[in-house]
This record gives sequence, C-alpha cells and structure tokens, in this order.
Amino acid sequence: MYNPKPDIQGRLFYIQISSNGLINRTSVFLSGPCCSCTCRNRCLGPLTFHPEFKGQRVELSAGDCRATRNLLTFRHGVTFSSRPIQINEKVHLCVERCVKAWHGALRIGFTTVPPCSTPIFSLAIPDLTIRPGFWATPVPENLCFPGTKLTFWVTSGGYLRFQIGDLYERAEKMSQINTSKPIWAMIDLYGQTSTVCLLGSEKKFFCGKRRSCSAPIIGATEMNIGYDQVPEEMLWKRTISKIPDFIPPTVSDNEELCVVCYSKTASIVLKCGHSCLCPQCAVRIINDFGTCPLCRQYI
Repeated sequence: MYNPKPDIQGRLFYIQISSNGLINRTSVFLSGPCCSCTCRNRCLGPLTFHPEFKGQRVELSAGDCRATRNLLTFRHGVTFSSRPIQINEKVHLCVERCVKAWHGALRIGFTTVPPCSTPIFSLAIPDLTIRPGFWATPVPENLCFPGTKLTFWVTSGGYLRFQIGDLYERAEKMSQINTSKPIWAMIDLYGQTSTVCLLGSEKKFFCGKRRSCSAPIIGATEMNIGYDQVPEEMLWKRTISKIPDFIPPTVSDNEELCVVCYSKTASIVLKCGHSCLCPQCAVRIINDFGTCPLCRQYI
C-alpha cells in the first residue's frame, strides 16, 4: 500500500494494488489542520486531536494538540487523531497533568472505524473495545505521571506497541485488525490522567525519517506539568460519604465498606490478602486495573 496523501479537497487517498494487478483507491475526508499542510512529500502531514469527535468532557487547546478532561469525572475523555496513522508511524505523547482523585490512568489504542461514524462512548475500555474495529490497552498507573512521555504505534503484523522511554515496553496483538484499512489513533483521558499533549509523530523509511508537521513548542512549566488540585465538590462528597448518617443501614458497624463505592460491604478477598471491594466493584477493578486499590499489587 502506498503512503496516503491529502488532495486539495481535504480527502486522504489510500492506494492498494491487489495480487491480480487491480488498483483500489479508498478516500477518507479530513478536517481542520490536516488540510493545511504545505510540506508536500517532506512530512507525514499534521497530527492533532480530532476537533469534532471527542468525549463530551474534553476540551482542546494549543492548536488541537492538547486535550484536557474535566476533573469532576474519570470518564468521557475519549479522543481520536485528526487523520489516519500509517503502519509503523510512531505517535509521541506527553502526559501533562494528573489528578489524584481517581484510580487508573491513560488508555491508548487504535480503530479502523472513522471517528465521524463512531458513537462517542464514555470509556474506551470496555465501551468501545467490545465493538468490532476498536483496540486499546491501559498504561500502567505507576508509570503515567505528569511529564511522562510515551510512544505508541501499529506494526505491520497487527500489534499495538507502546514504550515509555527505557522504563517500559509492551506489545499487544490486535486480533482481526485489517492493516490495509485507514487506522486512527485513540486516546482515552481516563482516571487520574487529566491533560495530555500530542508531540507529533515520525516514521522510518529507506531514505531516512519523515515526521508530522511541526507541533506547537510547549515548554514544561508549572502551569502545564503537574498535579491538579482535587475539586472541592469531590472532597465534600467524600467527607459526606464517611459520615455515619449517610451509610446505608444494610451495612453493620463491624463491616468494612468497599473503598470504591463506599456503599456496599467489602466482601471480596483479593490475592494480596486485602478485603476492600464489593463484588460489583471487584469485577470492574480487576478488569480495568488488575491491581489492588490499597497496595497496588497485581491481582
């Protein structure tokens, strides 16, 4: 498959030659900054967050290169790339801000479903990944802190790979992915991750490297790198939940409450020995995080 190139109408053409010599051409409409590239063949094209199709609690800034999720929720932070990503095109991302009010962290992945035809669900995992054409993986919470820079890409063999400097690298098979189709990056600002910034992309060719059009230069300052203060509304709710008058009468005084919902009895004993989750929250914590919320040991 030849490299995709935008035309003057803002459409991205993928040209594929089949084994019998027939030429198939697929076009994908682009929008926003992706149509403004003047580098011709010298770059991969601009790369930003998609300005139109994103979670309802996400705001974009810095030329659509920075995405920020509302601190009062851990969900509704799903975003997509503004254009399809090439095979082995490495997308660079920086975690700028986090909030310690939530468990879990950033989720990254890819989709062969155009963002314009994707219903925006509140979570990438599991809301989108249970649907055909969506793949995502969580970034370890203990490695996803303000200032973390990570890179992720799709291999020709259909693997989602990502790395965090020299600290961590992971490869996950994306079953049934058709790598001949256009593939968009999917980034979910989940849990404690509240702001991320796209730093562009690059891809190796025989003749050297090509990069996406220059992204805005955003320096690391106290304003954009660090931890957000937990909103007062959330602190108030947590305080109220600990007042005995607000504890449901079905829970006796000698029973421990689930540390997630603070409303049901913590009856599930984890492998680490802690009994801190109710059955409903245990299913979610095990599937989404895989670690004990108290000691962070894998369960």
